[in-house]
Amino acid sequence: MSRRESVVIEVFGEGKTDVRHDPEAKSPTKGVVPILLYALCDKPTHLLVRCFGTPFMMSKGPLRRKVRFAKRQAKANDSAGAVFVVDSEGDLRARLEELNKGRQMERSDLPMAVGVAHPCIEAWLLADPRAIRRAFRLARSPEVPERPEQCPAPRQDGGKDPKSLLARAAGLGRHLSADECDRIAKAMRDVELVCQRCPAGFAPFAGEVRARIRPLFKAG
Repeated sequence: MSRRESVVIEVFGEGKTDVRHDPEAKSPTKGVVPILLYALCDKPTHLLVRCFGTPFMMSKGPLRRKVRFAKRQAKANDSAGAVFVVDSEGDLRARLEELNKGRQMERSDLPMAVGVAHPCIEAWLLADPRAIRRAFRLARSPEVPERPEQCPAPRQDGGKDPKSLLARAAGLGRHLSADECDRIAKAMRDVELVCQRCPAGFAPFAGEVRARIRPLFKAG
């Protein structure tokens, strides 16, 4: 395969911050998950993504069925691989088990990486204060928790959760918009820092992407 030949990855997530629902193959410039996928794959210029929010998916019922459907859809679309990320909302183990079961249920050889943002995707963004500073042109890097994954889920605590802490770190009096979250993801230059500060969710996801998806860009 030529390095100039496009490699299409289908990306599935829960909300607009995670992915922007867009079934057309495009460069990974919107959505935290596609942007981080791009970085974890060493920023290949021929990476294109098709993005799907889980509320738009045809499959109903348990999460595992949605994952199985996603993998089957990506295979049917002749995409090269798939990525499926959800928030833990405080239940990391159960969500990860569902992702793995769904992936195993669909017995195709399609490379698929799964991940759980714990307790939510904003924790990954909160892990890199320098990226927040660059994204919002702050005078200095804000103070952030050393372990963002130890913060409560948004539905459990409306003031100390990653969404609220990220807003304060950015100097805003409201939760960040999807576009503002994208700015932070694009400003991240040290994914290893995020791995260190988010060892329960981001580090395993990074390992999945590097083992299952990144090799698709090494051939040819």
